[in-house]
Amino acid sequence: MKDLSGKQSRELIEHVARQIGDRKLAAPALLFLEVIKPFTFIASQGLLLAEPFLSFLYEEPRIADYADLLADRSNVEHLIGRLEQDNLGRDGSSKGEG
Repeated sequence: MKDLSGKQSRELIEHVARQIGDRKLAAPALLFLEVIKPFTFIASQGLLLAEPFLSFLYEEPRIADYADLLADRSNVEHLIGRLEQDNLGRDGSSKGEG
């Protein structure tokens, strides 16, 4: 497994947060990430194990990057913080509209 640089991990976190936010799945994603936080390294290894099957849906290098992202718990913490930030921003803007 290769280590992601700080810039690569930030770009991946931004990409994942944007995709989750666009689908309005921030709350379920936050719950899921908080629950699996102690097991993120195991989840990353499972992702690598499933890589041959997932390669039909996604690009293989991208899958390995996501596995590397999950392998480091601090990256998961950053993703959770980013999702919470987006979720609070969306809640604040929707309250101002209604």
